[in-house]
Amino acid sequence: MEKILREKIAALGPAAVAEFLGVSEAALVSMLVPKVGEASWEGRRVCIMLPFYRTVTPATAYSIMACLDRSRMMVMLDFGDAFVAHTRNKLASEFLKTDAEWGLTIDDDSILPCGNANWFNGFTGFNLPDEYAGLNTVTRLMSHGKTLVGGLYFGRWKHGKPVFGEGHMKKEEAYVRSGPHNKIIPTCWVGTGCLLIHRSVFLDIEKKFPHLSRAENAGVGQWFSSGAHDLQQASKSALEVLSEPLVSDADRAAKALEILSSAQHKSQRNSPLDQGEDVTFCIRAAQAGHQPYVDLGLIVGHQGSFVFGPKKVGFER
Repeated sequence: MEKILREKIAALGPAAVAEFLGVSEAALVSMLVPKVGEASWEGRRVCIMLPFYRTVTPATAYSIMACLDRSRMMVMLDFGDAFVAHTRNKLASEFLKTDAEWGLTIDDDSILPCGNANWFNGFTGFNLPDEYAGLNTVTRLMSHGKTLVGGLYFGRWKHGKPVFGEGHMKKEEAYVRSGPHNKIIPTCWVGTGCLLIHRSVFLDIEKKFPHLSRAENAGVGQWFSSGAHDLQQASKSALEVLSEPLVSDADRAAKALEILSSAQHKSQRNSPLDQGEDVTFCIRAAQAGHQPYVDLGLIVGHQGSFVFGPKKVGFER
């Protein structure tokens, strides 16, 4: 439809097309504006996905631009939704419509190593060795050949922990803060603020959990959504069991109760109230066969009242 409209506008002009459709020219233009803004070039291998809220720091904007290689990358932006899981889901759904192989999510408060060690150290105050401060985030993450790997960053408060599964443990935190370390390690989850995801991760989660798929959710997958979708699916399955013919009432009731009890147990163990969408996503990815990793050599700044990083107090900006 969009292609036809653009062809007609090119041939007849916007005023004529708008009059034929019985709409204003402004309404015609709105038909051609994608819900997820993108600069999408065919044949690009990497899609940078920007799930922003309303504002972005200058340092974030600069570091993304410095990493951008238009010969192999496309960019997608979605912003304004206070519930970031919605934004991530929309971007991932649009990403899968392209032929790009990799998606890189970057949050609006992440400051990326972008190939300029002096700038990165000067702005963040991290004083990392040049070999780490001068990394290019995209190149570095892709070099590992893992389907799910993220950069290392820290929570935005004075004693913010490393944002990955084991980062809250004293021994692991001490080791991470003594870095950078030129290695990646497996983890149960890693933060989505700087996360490289192969398209197969999304597809395999859909196969493993069909109720989260685009086909079951009006074209927008629910990869990052809370466990509520799992509870809804369990309720649906229980109702199907209760309607099964040729099975005794007692057996149907017992089976339905087992389904609901199992779903309740999982919900309590992995409550969306106790975990972010990054945890939920990585758990589902692992269950679908994709081990999450964190790169202990790729240190990403986390912009708040300070640029938070390996130093517990951060660097004020």
